[in-house]
Amino acid sequence: MEMFNKKELDSRIGPLKKNKKLYELENIEGYVIRKCSEYGIESSYDVLAEEMPYFKTIGYTEFATNFYLQPLNFKVRNEQFSDAWYDKCGKCPKEDYSSFLIDNILNNTANKYTNRKEEFDKYPPKDNLVVLPGSNKIKSNICLNRLRQIKKQHGDNIYFKPHPITTHQIIGELKDFFGEQCILPRDIDMYYYMQKASKVYTTHISESALYAALLGKRIEPIDVWNGIQQGSFYTINNYLFEHQDNIKPFVNHVFSSYKSGIINPWVDKDWRKKVDQYMEYISKKRESYKNWFISTPKKK
Repeated sequence: MEMFNKKELDSRIGPLKKNKKLYELENIEGYVIRKCSEYGIESSYDVLAEEMPYFKTIGYTEFATNFYLQPLNFKVRNEQFSDAWYDKCGKCPKEDYSSFLIDNILNNTANKYTNRKEEFDKYPPKDNLVVLPGSNKIKSNICLNRLRQIKKQHGDNIYFKPHPITTHQIIGELKDFFGEQCILPRDIDMYYYMQKASKVYTTHISESALYAALLGKRIEPIDVWNGIQQGSFYTINNYLFEHQDNIKPFVNHVFSSYKSGIINPWVDKDWRKKVDQYMEYISKKRESYKNWFISTPKKK
């Protein structure tokens, strides 16, 4: 179980500490690992890879205080979320995910990490907010020309919010590019500024897209196009960008469906049943692709 393993967390996030609310997902992690084993499928925390449609691994991670399950194959991941959107069977109750997620922000439980600073007087709110990924993603996933375009469009009426896991070198480069007055501290509470903004620029690898859309903010992407489909939350966020005008009904419908892979112990009345339904559904979908494609062993 890697999601809350101290050694694993130290290697991934260093001195940062996860939001205590996320620890409620630990029971789900254990249950999911056991269910995967029963189906003869491997499980892995917070990874993304491209296996065959007859995949061997289900990945899982946290997404906006939800537990998110997805197979390590883009085709099946995308079908999973599409199936949830078109799920009209009536077997799944429509839970109010939207209100729960908005309450996360209002109750200061949306941040993934603890001890976010509140130096709001020092950094007055602005109308536009750019949410950046961590140092390991910012140069490979973010379009610099797009950031320049956005800065030119809004002038100084914009903040760039570095991810908590951002090096001092990257922050220095951001200040050189866009001006120190437009760069927020990496450890300040992003959601305060999100609530005050009119527009939020974010990525297909950030849960901020979900929160911003639910708050009624217009969201636009800043990703590099090439490889965008390999983003960890692409299959979710791609739909979020498209459904901004009906975001609350969309989220409630899709997240309530077991086919989405979204599990929430506070919202779902029986999360174990939802996991069971998901595993049966995804294993049948996996089986339908058996022998369609043959992988070639790597030459030694």
